[in-house]
Amino acid sequence: MNDLIQYLFNFAFDHNIGVLLLSTSKEYNSLADKTKKTIIINTNWKNQNEIPFIIGHEIGHLMDGEPCLSYFCGTSLSSKERTADLFSLNIIFEYATLQYDSFEEPIQFIQQYGIPNRMLDDACRLFKKNDDLVF
Repeated sequence: MNDLIQYLFNFAFDHNIGVLLLSTSKEYNSLADKTKKTIIINTNWKNQNEIPFIIGHEIGHLMDGEPCLSYFCGTSLSSKERTADLFSLNIIFEYATLQYDSFEEPIQFIQQYGIPNRMLDDACRLFKKNDDLVF
């Protein structure tokens, strides 16, 4: 997980996105502050396995160029939240590909990388789209 987190932070830095880490209540949502082009990540999130996905999600908000603050809330998703989720799924898939990680099924991929189950259908489509890759 640490290598994936470092990969995501490097992606953020390469795109002039600042990263602020804080440890607070397990329920405190991570944020993307577009006015400061910074993501604020709660390192004490209740589901530690989701932290890389959340990092990718928050980066996705800034890459999308949305105005204002955005945060991961784990509830029903607006189109902007869904777009950020898809960004995170894709960047983690890219990382897994670069690592030559092999998965026979998309469910293995999302479980290995702490991707929420709500992303399974999207992961299936991603695998089909990239079926020429060895997984």
